[in-house]
Amino acid sequence: MKNLKQIILLLTVSVMSFSCGSDDDGNSNDNGVLIYGGTEYQLKAGMIQDYGEYYDGLYNFDIYLVTSDIVESDGEPIPEDSEFSGVYFELFTSNPSDLAEGTYAFGDNVEVNSYTYANLFIDSSIEDYNGISINSGTFTVLENGSTYEFSFQGTSTDGTSFSGSYTGSLGTYDYSDEFDRSANASAVETNRTSLRK
Repeated sequence: MKNLKQIILLLTVSVMSFSCGSDDDGNSNDNGVLIYGGTEYQLKAGMIQDYGEYYDGLYNFDIYLVTSDIVESDGEPIPEDSEFSGVYFELFTSNPSDLAEGTYAFGDNVEVNSYTYANLFIDSSIEDYNGISINSGTFTVLENGSTYEFSFQGTSTDGTSFSGSYTGSLGTYDYSDEFDRSANASAVETNRTSLRK
């Protein structure tokens, strides 16, 4: 009887260990995927950059999602890998503290739940940024806070379709003091210094 209990205990521990190991292996370090022109790129990390009030209750947050971990170099976030791919969106919301949940659509006008600039970067490096402009699509925030959940889709200027999703934490960076946008929002050059050269 004692031997039977030990065998059952051993089997239970073995099954639990196998299950935990399988879960860990499945998670790896991938938090999402970018599909561009039929090719899948596994997204590992992302960041949200707060550029503060654009004008009159409209706030600007930028999202980068990349196939590399992100590290800091001279105080600036950069991809850890020498070559990386990913997607970037410059988004506008009425929420001053975080990117509000909802769908953001590409358009010509800077307004709540919109973006007027976004791009893909495929097989890029810091020195050679291969940006491909996006000219249509949507970016949906399904969850915000300590964990973010995004989905996105659209087309690039060369007519190639893209789509993707991301679930996970984001590195947060506050650049709200960098720009004085109160005078004339349309005249402000919003230069992004981290991934886009």
